[in-house]
Amino acid sequence: MSTSSETTGKPHGSTAIETIQSLIVAFAIAMIFRGFVVEGFVIPTGSMAPTLLGQHMQVRSNQTGSVTPVGLDLPAGLTRLPTEMLRDHQAGREQPFADQHALTMNGPRFGDRILVAKWLYPFSEPDRWDVVVFKNPASPEGATGTYIKRLIGLPGETIWIVDGDIFVRGPGETRFHIARKPQHVAESAWQTVWTSVHTPQQPLRLPQGWSGMPWLADPAAAWKTEGETLQSTGVGPVTLRWDDRRFPLDDWNAYNMFGPRAKVDFPVSDLRVAATLTPEASGLSTSLDLTARGHVFRYAIEEGRAAISMWPVGAPSKVERVQAEVPPLQPGMPARFVAEHLDQAARLRLNGSVLLELEYDWTPHERLVASRGVDGAKLSDGRLSELIPTRPSLSWSFSGSPVSLTRMEVDRDIFYRPGVLTAHAMKNAPTSEFAADVQPGRPAAATHPDHLPTLGPDQFFVLGDNSGRSLDGRLWGAPAAIVAEQVDPTPFVVPRELLIGKAFVVYFPAPASGIIPDFGSLRFIH
Repeated sequence: MSTSSETTGKPHGSTAIETIQSLIVAFAIAMIFRGFVVEGFVIPTGSMAPTLLGQHMQVRSNQTGSVTPVGLDLPAGLTRLPTEMLRDHQAGREQPFADQHALTMNGPRFGDRILVAKWLYPFSEPDRWDVVVFKNPASPEGATGTYIKRLIGLPGETIWIVDGDIFVRGPGETRFHIARKPQHVAESAWQTVWTSVHTPQQPLRLPQGWSGMPWLADPAAAWKTEGETLQSTGVGPVTLRWDDRRFPLDDWNAYNMFGPRAKVDFPVSDLRVAATLTPEASGLSTSLDLTARGHVFRYAIEEGRAAISMWPVGAPSKVERVQAEVPPLQPGMPARFVAEHLDQAARLRLNGSVLLELEYDWTPHERLVASRGVDGAKLSDGRLSELIPTRPSLSWSFSGSPVSLTRMEVDRDIFYRPGVLTAHAMKNAPTSEFAADVQPGRPAAATHPDHLPTLGPDQFFVLGDNSGRSLDGRLWGAPAAIVAEQVDPTPFVVPRELLIGKAFVVYFPAPASGIIPDFGSLRFIH
């Protein structure tokens, strides 16, 4: 008996055809997915820094250990990196690097790679504070016409930027109210002014010298410094005062060090002050005073009680206060103290928990008068919006026990700057019906009571987190002719049809030479 084998495979030609068919189907699915579900984008510029990074250098200080992304936004005419413009900013705003051995520059890095959910907005309304990708109505052509900004204004709202914050008046409302950031956005928006973690290791080698931490001791003999720790030497009362000369509380952004210096750095009063307190004995009391907008904001913890108080400077009898009972600070037990002043609200946190919150509901006019220190000024006086806010100050007092302070930090919030329109705003609309709104020299949109946009039912208003380097809804002016004719002729707004989607994750962070990503910076976008 003999046996025979039978071939069960398919002809090679048939297999090749099926492989090609599978590839075509896979490609089609991928294109459909890319077109309608999720698409990747690259951040080209620093208009959203430090939330999202465009092309930049990582500058490391061998003195302070700080690593700072600095955008490659070179001034006109420069053909090389102007390293002389760099500042070792954690050792002082104007502190140059001692020499080339004091810094390390790890080569240019490309922008963050992000994923954008394109399916979301056809089925749900965009939310304020979303980071959105869209076609720039003023210049929608090509890849450079795709922009990414933070969504600030929603359909039907009138928008007013006052003292760096956002005020809105909704449809049917008679007054403006502050637009407060949700917690997840607020946490991602803080920008470091200074931290004790980056105290200089060899302060004598700094070109401008080092007069110690920016907390100035009063009396000086009551405090000593050991590395990054401040230690009081008695039971007090003793006080620390912020040195605003070396570390100004303003909207300067380290990311912009290679770019042209702003003519004015605007004072910022939305601040976060934090430190880990370790009392040596029982009975420690502490109070942090932020003086801003013509008021004192006091954050205090005393024996068994926490309080936030607010009163006009010189009128302590007009105090507003919230308070609560809390366990006393224990000897030898570190406690994380965090005082926040953000979006017209004061919060006190201890060990990660919110103890107290005090909100105040000022109108834009009240905010302008308070932050400019011009009692009695009328809103009809347009110059009120053009005045520079008064500078904030910080004072921190301790009594009852010696105390050690570690991991000290001062952060500031995003500050949306005012400004004036340039010829760029006019380039698309020399004869349009909105030509008067985009004349060079006019205040930037939403920054002046005479120039407040009211959004239509399908219009949005967007701003960049790096306000000093962002061409956004304040400034870009009239839309391009194709947008004006086929979509919407209104200047300064993003029509719904130009929204692409919501940015939700950095999946390939700022790779060096386009190859090696910084995996430690993988993150969701808030």
